Amino acid sequence: MNVQHRSTRSLQVPVHACEVPLVRRSVLDILREWGVPDDDDAAQAVRVIVSELLTNVVLHASATTAEALVVVELLDGSWIRLGVHDSHPACPSPRGSDADTPHGRGLWIVHALLEELSGVMVIERTGDGGKTIWAVLPRSAHEQIVTPGQGGRTGLPLPELQAEPSAA
Repeated sequence: MNVQHRSTRSLQVPVHACEVPLVRRSVLDILREWGVPDDDDAAQAVRVIVSELLTNVVLHASATTAEALVVVELLDGSWIRLGVHDSHPACPSPRGSDADTPHGRGLWIVHALLEELSGVMVIERTGDGGKTIWAVLPRSAHEQIVTPGQGGRTGLPLPELQAEPSAA
């Protein structure tokens, strides 16, 4: 399915830890404007995902990124697509951490939320040498993404996204 209608909002934010809760609230405000209630599973997942991805930028990309770009899109009224862009060339990867380590679980949390809601994550390389991490999930928890090879899963087809594969 090609995306026929796209509503987009962007937030340019300084890369600083104090911005994370402000961006989280702003993203929830945007979703609410689009009819997604705060207590909806998708809204709660997006709240956590934007926090984790933006925190990763603060912790790992602040040396090369003065401002992060957060993009929130509503695709065809059925899909929420959240992107967090930074200028750092390295792609994030989940890392192991023990119970005493204060950091290192963010991407595991993002992956688990997206899996639970039948969403996907895409890493797109950008012209500035950085990347945008996109999370795509159904607007409603009752809809599920159908991708090839998922057997009996039913629901809406995943919209075609124009993301470039990540470079190794």
